[in-house]
Amino acid sequence: MKNKGLRLILLFLLTATWLILMREMTAPLKPGSILEFEFIGTAEKAENFLSNLRQLGHIELITLSIYLDFIFPLLYGAMFYYGSAWACSQLAEGSILKRFKLLSSLTVIAVACDMIENVSLLQLIYFAPTNLFANAAYLFAGIKFILLSIVLLHFLVSTLLPGKERKTN
Repeated sequence: MKNKGLRLILLFLLTATWLILMREMTAPLKPGSILEFEFIGTAEKAENFLSNLRQLGHIELITLSIYLDFIFPLLYGAMFYYGSAWACSQLAEGSILKRFKLLSSLTVIAVACDMIENVSLLQLIYFAPTNLFANAAYLFAGIKFILLSIVLLHFLVSTLLPGKERKTN
């Protein structure tokens, strides 16, 4: 499968399907719970958050959500990678936006940050919450979202550019 656009579409569908499957497997956990937990920031807030989940009987669901989230970065990482490859391949040779090596590096770093964040969240669940792991989850979640925002912004700008910046076939 040499067509980068076709890979992008396939990976988008796989990523969306995995996201829906994750949501179904962790229902009735609130969809924003994992995001809230990623940005919890302190051990005290993590302890309160986890205590509330235990009272609701949702601690297993948040744990399952984190384990399922180890596959999700691989899917969205590949999707962003091929999205960047496709967007760069559509640009004219001299375009300043044609920096695929940089974009692919940002995507790989974002995926690594997501993995470190997930490990930090599991540490908060399985052991007494500490500021080290709460801060690590917060920091790596922030880095992940910033990097993915840059790659997504590049994709949008590259695909919406006027014709003179795009390849002429």
